[in-house]
Amino acid sequence: MAGMIDQLIEILGEQNARCEELLGLALEKKDVIVQNDIDALQKITSLENMVISQNNRLERQRITLTADIAEVLGKGGQTLDITALIECMEGQPQQAPLIAAGEKLRETLTKLKEHNDINQSLIQNALEYVEYSLNVIRTSAQLAGPDYPDNAQGGPAGSFDAKQ
Repeated sequence: MAGMIDQLIEILGEQNARCEELLGLALEKKDVIVQNDIDALQKITSLENMVISQNNRLERQRITLTADIAEVLGKGGQTLDITALIECMEGQPQQAPLIAAGEKLRETLTKLKEHNDINQSLIQNALEYVEYSLNVIRTSAQLAGPDYPDNAQGGPAGSFDAKQ
């Protein structure tokens, strides 16, 4: 089982590395959103999708491994999270590295969520501004009234412009 715990610690470390990559991209994305650089935003989003795919693969490995560990511990069929596993490992030498890996991942995920919330707010504000601007344009077009064709002299035609 010690090898399985070591493998789990390694997977958690790799997941943390992917989340730190996402955190770096979230910081870049904030600047790009503020600068309104759509091309750069698309590139960052593409990179994020690649990192998320890598993290999803690691997550599937982690789930499979924790299911195997639960089976070894006689808790087959139960979902075994890191906290429960740490409790089962009381006094074992791998408990401390597992705690450290879990806490580090949790901290990175918390920071990532904070930055993603900020970016979501910035995007929402930008969309509200665009909607407001469109409403102003529509309203001003409606208030201006219909356009009248120009008369032969090049000026606007009016009721007093008719030749007598």
